[in-house]
Amino acid sequence: MILHIGICEDNLIHRTILINHIEEVLKLEKVSFKLYEFKSGEELLEKYTRSLDILFLDIHMEKLTGMDTARKIREFDKRVEILFTTSISDYVHEGYEVRAYRYLIKPIIYEVVQKHLKECIFNIIEKETNFLIINGKSNLIKINLDSVLYIETKERDLIIHEIDKSYKVKMSMRKIEKLLEGKHFFRCHNSFLVNLKMIESLDKNIVYINKASIPVSKYRVKGLKKELTSLLGAIVC
Repeated sequence: MILHIGICEDNLIHRTILINHIEEVLKLEKVSFKLYEFKSGEELLEKYTRSLDILFLDIHMEKLTGMDTARKIREFDKRVEILFTTSISDYVHEGYEVRAYRYLIKPIIYEVVQKHLKECIFNIIEKETNFLIINGKSNLIKINLDSVLYIETKERDLIIHEIDKSYKVKMSMRKIEKLLEGKHFFRCHNSFLVNLKMIESLDKNIVYINKASIPVSKYRVKGLKKELTSLLGAIVC
């Protein structure tokens, strides 16, 4: 496995330090890798490679900021893990919008890069096995949980929604909820189970995922906010 890692930082000194830390960690872990350097958000978007696994992205850049760059990237690449580098943590909620993996607070030291890069690599490897096998009406369905937006009940069926397709299976909501324990899914309503990582925003008792408006039971709003806060807090370092 070769890891493809991008570093987008407009300050040469900070970029060089970060690259040195990354190279040292990966060589110590004996991981094969290829690095890509970018001096601005504009250059990153112009030369973007779809093979990127991890992207270290500076938030405070001239003209196109790191956050705006991330928004544009998420329009065509929802797979790459984004680690923001910044001097302040005021962008946490915006980071959730673009599904940031971590925030690394400057000045970035080797131990911080080592800890979170290793966790990110483990997460990427884990994703390769993050599947659920379900008996369909006439066949077995292998579902990548990282691509699931939400699950809903319709009559006696479950509809599993992904970005560009959906599956209908015979299973109870209670059973699939149990199967997905610990996988960052939340039962926000009797008829809906949502992927917490896919939530774009929460407005009172409605969550928005990929243009879908999903109701949240008034008895579950507090629990949903708690789970989102827990997941969101994990990205701040």
